[in-house]
Amino acid sequence: MTPFADRRARVRYDVVGKLEGTLERSETARLVNINRTGALVETTRPIAVGTIQTIQMTFDGWPTRVNSRVRHLARIGQTPDSGPYAVGVEFLSPPDALVASIAQLAGETQSD
Repeated sequence: MTPFADRRARVRYDVVGKLEGTLERSETARLVNINRTGALVETTRPIAVGTIQTIQMTFDGWPTRVNSRVRHLARIGQTPDSGPYAVGVEFLSPPDALVASIAQLAGETQSD
């Protein structure tokens, strides 16, 4: 049996050189705090600082997606090799509806 032979129904090809790709995963995270420019979330897995992540939040029954840059990562668990992790994110061009919802949660007015 060859190393890559087996149960695969389709042929696969070896990649020669560098080939970039994107991996997307979805994980539920606990929102610790939030303001107009970013949020602190708690996750079970670390997320690399500097990466762009899409976060989906639901306000008043409406899902809102916002691109965010991870600015901070800290392990808050007791064991050295596992979470949970505190992840600080900066919102990149948050939608007006998100900013308004956050202001409403904070009891602010739009002129604050």
